[in-house]
Amino acid sequence: MLRALVPISALLLSNAFLLLGHGLLLTLLPIAASSAGFSDTQVALTGSAYFLGFVSGCLATPYMLKRVGHIRSFAVLATCYSVVILIFPLLPEFYSWMILRFFIGVAISGLYMIIESWLNGSSDAKNRGSILSVYTTLNFVMVMSGQQLLNLGNTQDWMLFGLAAVFVSIAIIPVSLTLSAAPAAIHQVKVNIFKVWQHSHIALIGAVVTGLVTGAFWSLAPIYAKDNGFESSQLAAFVSATVLGGACFQLPLGKVSDRFDRRTVLMYLALAGAAVSLLFVGLPYVVTTFGGWPAAISAFFWGGTCMTLYAICLAHANDNATSEDFVEISSAMLITLGLSSAIGAPLASLAMSLMGANGLYAFTSVCLITFFIIVVLRRRSHELPFDLETKDNFRAVTEMTGPAAFEMDPRTDVEHK
Repeated sequence: MLRALVPISALLLSNAFLLLGHGLLLTLLPIAASSAGFSDTQVALTGSAYFLGFVSGCLATPYMLKRVGHIRSFAVLATCYSVVILIFPLLPEFYSWMILRFFIGVAISGLYMIIESWLNGSSDAKNRGSILSVYTTLNFVMVMSGQQLLNLGNTQDWMLFGLAAVFVSIAIIPVSLTLSAAPAAIHQVKVNIFKVWQHSHIALIGAVVTGLVTGAFWSLAPIYAKDNGFESSQLAAFVSATVLGGACFQLPLGKVSDRFDRRTVLMYLALAGAAVSLLFVGLPYVVTTFGGWPAAISAFFWGGTCMTLYAICLAHANDNATSEDFVEISSAMLITLGLSSAIGAPLASLAMSLMGANGLYAFTSVCLITFFIIVVLRRRSHELPFDLETKDNFRAVTEMTGPAAFEMDPRTDVEHK
């Protein structure tokens, strides 16, 4: 395993610095926007612009890779990302931030795609699963670490923006100096929503619901924390605990879904996520020190239920699919997730305008309860034969990734006779 990681160590180091800056920015931007006088709806729309940019980057990056290759594409996108970060404090205006967040979405999705394509080209069927696991774990760890950097400064000054730009800029160095050969250009991303619908109605609906819920969270959770009086350290712990919950619960729940009907697992996860969401709605009214450990512990379990839904939906979509369909289905699922994430943020902001900050989790609870009901009805009307041999094995994935990650799965190397 260690021998397989040595040739890609520079790439993983660049990925670590990139996600350190990106993790900081994920939490910093909503808080800075609110401090600059943006309404909750405006903050949500800037988040929507980010997710639309993410989807656009997934579709556009292959053309850049074909033209100039991996290393130059990485340097260009990371440089653009750094420049955009530094422009935010100069233009504290809503429409400017919408455009800037769109370009950040384009840049980060392109960078993910470059990294994942490189990892795929540097691995084989024997070690690709292990490398993907290391990459997924590194993503979670560095995003959480980046969020803790919020404690180093004031969200209203330049320092934190500059720090995020520094880490993203440093990420260019290891990749640019590596002696490892870059892989061949990746193929154009294919999107076939109808194929996903054919394989599993529940998987596609689950991707939509997960996008609504997680898109609302990433865009507005810092606003929820700020409006409930969280200090900077409490806010960082709150968001990090959510990500940590998703990381800790993903593999155990995935293994459970391998042994039982995945729809049953999704059904109970949605119900549990709705229950924790309702807890967030009520706790501020009954706990005076909600911003401390009560919020962090609740966030951990919310992440464990809601941040794990997508990976199980993805596994369910690929049950009984051939390896030839795997990348196409997974890319369509990811882009569906991105588009629904862009919709989730403004919808949640409407709930917050009616109910205050607690409207965020009222919105997620409604989405999850609706999904629970859909799964219950679907299971009653469409009973699946349960056969472990025909089920696709669960693979850990993170929502913060690009379509190229799915090409890394060893199952895509299976040859059909």
